[in-house]
Amino acid sequence: MKKEKKVKSAPFYLSWILVAQSLSIIGFLSTRTFPPVIRIVGRNLSAPVFRGTEITAVIAATVILLTARGIRLRRRRAWILATVLQGVLIMTSVVHGLVQLTLRRKDEEIALKSVGISHLLSEFLILFLLLYFRKNFKTKSDIQTTMKSVFFFLRISLTSFLVGLLFVGLDQKSFTVKQNFGQILEITLKGLLGISGSIHYVTRHVQIRTEYTLAALGLLIVVTSTWQFLKPNRFKSKVDHESLNEIRTLLSRYPEHDSLSYFALRENKNFMWSKNMKAVIPYSVINGVMVTTGDPIGDRESWPSAMGAFCTEAEAHAWIPAVYGCTEEAGLIWSRETDFESLEIGDEAVVLVDTFSLEGPEMKNVRQMVNQIKRKEYSTSIRRISEIAPGELDALSKLAEKWRRGGSERGFSMALGRFCDPNDPDLVVSLALQNGEPMGMLQFIPWGTDGLSLDSMRRSPNGDPGINELLISDTVAFAKSKSITQISLNFATFRSIFEKGERLGASPITRFSHKLLLFLSRFFQMESLYRFNAKFRPIWTPRYIMFPSIRNLMKVAVAILMIESFVPVPKKKNARSVGGM
Repeated sequence: MKKEKKVKSAPFYLSWILVAQSLSIIGFLSTRTFPPVIRIVGRNLSAPVFRGTEITAVIAATVILLTARGIRLRRRRAWILATVLQGVLIMTSVVHGLVQLTLRRKDEEIALKSVGISHLLSEFLILFLLLYFRKNFKTKSDIQTTMKSVFFFLRISLTSFLVGLLFVGLDQKSFTVKQNFGQILEITLKGLLGISGSIHYVTRHVQIRTEYTLAALGLLIVVTSTWQFLKPNRFKSKVDHESLNEIRTLLSRYPEHDSLSYFALRENKNFMWSKNMKAVIPYSVINGVMVTTGDPIGDRESWPSAMGAFCTEAEAHAWIPAVYGCTEEAGLIWSRETDFESLEIGDEAVVLVDTFSLEGPEMKNVRQMVNQIKRKEYSTSIRRISEIAPGELDALSKLAEKWRRGGSERGFSMALGRFCDPNDPDLVVSLALQNGEPMGMLQFIPWGTDGLSLDSMRRSPNGDPGINELLISDTVAFAKSKSITQISLNFATFRSIFEKGERLGASPITRFSHKLLLFLSRFFQMESLYRFNAKFRPIWTPRYIMFPSIRNLMKVAVAILMIESFVPVPKKKNARSVGGM
């Protein structure tokens, strides 16, 4: 097990070796900015190769640095680029060394030193390590991503070349002799490559300005093209109706304790199955993070197999695997099977139907809101989708879309992404009516055999305050008549901090975290959701996020915000949104 762990960490150490190589190149260029040890290593390792031009050194150092990031993420394309780059550096060193030996035959000792033996050995060592650990870089590649990188390189190269051509062509006063079009082309091409030509400039300052401007354009080509080339494979979300039907069968065969299970039927998710097909993990990929929400579905004995398949798929594409909103039971299994880190992200509000009541001082606010809106002649209609006529379903679906007012659909972990769909006959729709006109509606998905879970909330812009309180209280009454024992409401992010931060004697760290969350609540619905849920006196069930390492936490957090549509995601034509409909 220890040996396997060492092999798995090889890309991590290789990435730091490449970072050191990049710093050695930069160290050669600086004698003041970097510490003495960097300057010494830089001169020793890199001087033989990059004595000719500083721009070439900057470009090489930048490419190596970007490649190091891809190596750490086990990307096959990064390994190919790093291997080719080391080969080029070795050839450059050998050629340079042969030239030095030829020019300094009289002093063999000086000639041998000028070859840069330590530099050459370091490159051979890095090349050997890359080849030895090549089996760690087996990420899948798709032709679409590769072709996209090629076209991007052609576009940015052409754009930079035209900008450089225009810059040189309009700057004829910088040269002692007027340049013709062929010479302008030569100056531009050499400048993009960081090569100084034999052109005579008016002053040294003008020459530096021109060469560095063109070199900056060349650096832009290299950096952006390398970044694009090393990006993870593009995730293709496809609607697999056969898998959706199999999951429906699985949900009926294994009534789940997890209220998020039915959300696996959202149509922009893919699935990883256990070997015996008795468990499945739904997932989506965004920003290089492979995210699953809630617990695995199906036989608990088969969960480890599905988890293994999930992690294997993530490794095959150099994605970061992550779990968002799992229960403590599933989190313990994830931790045992994968060594994932865990973090409590918040709590799910669950209303117990048998004990819920509007009576009592703690329910005064909800009771007043319900009584107030009833006096305005509001009533409710609560039915399963199977009990609603097709024409009415279509009208309600259009009304829900209209009330959304074209905004992004919030939610991914607790959102089905469709409303009043006949393919979901067991869903419950709670409708608020004023004089027969719909003014608000809630949709609940089934939670096992005796529960409901809130999916979406819609309200007319002309609706009165208290509609949601009325709908939830009447839905609880409906649930009691149908032998439903529990209803899951919204998810309250960092609920415990909001609760503890208001208490007397809260620790300084808790008070600081509370103030920070209050500030963030101006942009994200955190405090408002917590306070809305708390009004119904629910029991709180903790939820967790799981991720491979603490260094992945920031990227996982950003991916979750994107997948929940709190951070905008660039949309392409004919592409479905990951975070909403």
